[in-house]
Amino acid sequence: MRRLGSLVLLTLLLALAAPVHAGPLGQGGVIHVVAWGETLFSIARQYGTTVEAISTANSITDPTRIYAGQRLVIPSTTLPPVPPEVGAVHVVQVGENLYRIALRYGTTVRALAELNSLTNPNHVVVGQHLLIPGSPTAPVVAYQPAHAATTHVVQHGETLSSIAARYSVSLWTLAQTNNIANPGWLLAGQVLTIPQPGSLPSPTPSGSGKRILIDLSEQHLYAYQGDSLVYSFVASTGMAGARTMPGSFRVLDKIPNAYAATWDLQMPYWLGIYWAGPLENGIHALPILSNGQRLWEGYLGTPVSYGCIILGTEEARQLYEWAEVGTPVVIQY
Repeated sequence: MRRLGSLVLLTLLLALAAPVHAGPLGQGGVIHVVAWGETLFSIARQYGTTVEAISTANSITDPTRIYAGQRLVIPSTTLPPVPPEVGAVHVVQVGENLYRIALRYGTTVRALAELNSLTNPNHVVVGQHLLIPGSPTAPVVAYQPAHAATTHVVQHGETLSSIAARYSVSLWTLAQTNNIANPGWLLAGQVLTIPQPGSLPSPTPSGSGKRILIDLSEQHLYAYQGDSLVYSFVASTGMAGARTMPGSFRVLDKIPNAYAATWDLQMPYWLGIYWAGPLENGIHALPILSNGQRLWEGYLGTPVSYGCIILGTEEARQLYEWAEVGTPVVIQY
């Protein structure tokens, strides 16, 4: 019995000590051996698939329960064909981030993130290959030189709002022209392109009449088109110490599945609406933790978030598909 127990223990130790890798399975699928500290969420991100797909392939009923040494079937993933709008491939260099790369090619962080299916635009690695939107022979320039009236070097204490007012252009236009994702962050010495007033389109959807109203007292979201109520959803806004800011805003960006590195959360159906320091607050579905669980499920209608407006998953999907970048958003008590 002692010898048998030793053999069993030795077999287990050898299995756990074996290199963690993915082996071929056939038809494009692979086998992944779970390493210590891994979760289904981190494994799904590694292979470009979903927690649900891996759970289904392995008959896992509880995605939070996996163990080191477990062998998982990773379903084959078919990479989408390269879109016709891809113009070049950029290899990330030391010190580069998505913002600097976007500036180099005259595109935006959002366009790069969507084209490359990046769930966390704040994380790129040296040597990573990025698809760049636009013509293969010339970078895409969001705004032609003819649109530029002059340039401005940011001074200490200046804000994008004050600079926009100085040159009689809208803050949105100035941010869009210079591919600025966070209008609250400027660096002294940064060179801004100042467009000619009226040379760029307004962000407001022409003739759509869409608007979103969030009532903090009611913990409710209303969506209107003209005078007609389109959606009425129970919501959750910021908790004490992280209150959602009242005011008039617009939808700044749309991301199918945003990633919050601060809290390691997925935020499905993201509609960004305003910046609070270095972080953008927005409207999104119940966030998903790294273990696959949905945070705050069962608490909708109560202020529980870190400042964002939280909706049920289906409700967030409907609003995401309906709203457009530029749609007015009013947050009130």
